[in-house]
Amino acid sequence: MKSDVLALPFDQYQRYRLVADLLAQLRGGGAPLRVLDVGGRTAVLRDFLQDARIDLVDVEPSDSRGLVLGDGSRLPFKDASFDAVCAFDTLEHVPPSLRTAFVEEVRRVSRGWVVLAGPYAHPRVVEAEGLLQKFLESKLGERHRYLDEHLHHGLPERQAVEAQLTRSGARVVTIPHGNLDRWLVLQCLSMYMDYDPALRPIARDFQRFYNAELYASDHAEPVYRHVVVAAVGSAPLPRAQELLGPPIAPAGALRSTFEMVGQLVHFDRERTWWHSVRGELERVIESYRRESAWRVEQSAAHEATIARLQAELAQAREYAEKLRGAYQSSEDGRKYHVARGEEERARFASEKAILESELAALRRRLGDAR
Repeated sequence: MKSDVLALPFDQYQRYRLVADLLAQLRGGGAPLRVLDVGGRTAVLRDFLQDARIDLVDVEPSDSRGLVLGDGSRLPFKDASFDAVCAFDTLEHVPPSLRTAFVEEVRRVSRGWVVLAGPYAHPRVVEAEGLLQKFLESKLGERHRYLDEHLHHGLPERQAVEAQLTRSGARVVTIPHGNLDRWLVLQCLSMYMDYDPALRPIARDFQRFYNAELYASDHAEPVYRHVVVAAVGSAPLPRAQELLGPPIAPAGALRSTFEMVGQLVHFDRERTWWHSVRGELERVIESYRRESAWRVEQSAAHEATIARLQAELAQAREYAEKLRGAYQSSEDGRKYHVARGEEERARFASEKAILESELAALRRRLGDAR
């Protein structure tokens, strides 16, 4: 098991650690196990069982080495292909109409053990998940995808799963883990701290503390999760009492958790106040930003108006200049025609005088002729 698995979220560590210890116990000193992890696209089990050959199958892709895309209700493997077939918090995400086929398939491809870990239907478990979803909505403003799937599909019936495995000829034992009240509180804390980047270093320390100090004792009833184990043929059943310690937290272990809860409550109050102040500050800044943008817009509009008026003024000046030129041209023409008219009038007057003179002379000659 890798040392850094202690930094995993406590809820994830719970299920993988318990199943890994169970398989290690069942293997004993025998050859490394060949294990199929159904729904295991994250390959976390490989960090807990480094000497086992672990195959992965999932309906969703990932970058994990050797992942086979496949449906747990129609596994692409031959009968009895694996020493153990496991599913971690997976069955509750399988549509109810396919759950019987899912259990039948994991039983078919196993030659040793079937291990189905996860939450099963119980009023208190359903209530706890609902409270966690409300906490996430009110504090973090989001809904959890997997909790929504639990609600949509409904949690599987543990007794029905046990009965189906028993009818298949397997012997069945169920191991409870994850005290329900503690699970709810710690899930709220864990998700709250993981949501805030400033709290993530504290969250990692918190996860390490739980995984190292509280995991082994955290199975007092009622619990959140059950691990249903079916042994096939001559395969032995696990000795559950050897896998965990007494269901009593070590002396003083919870005090640190309570102190941390108090600090987080104080942090949350301060953060709520700061968010309020920051929100008001952002509103003021936004109002100044809008006013500044309006002023810039108005200034741009004024500049555009000035530019337009200047262009119109230039056009008016150009038009006036053309009119002046045309007027000047017409004035020069008028003066020319006036001058020509005066010349013609003078010429006509001269010719008139000549004609009158000639007429007078003609009249005199006519008068002398009589």
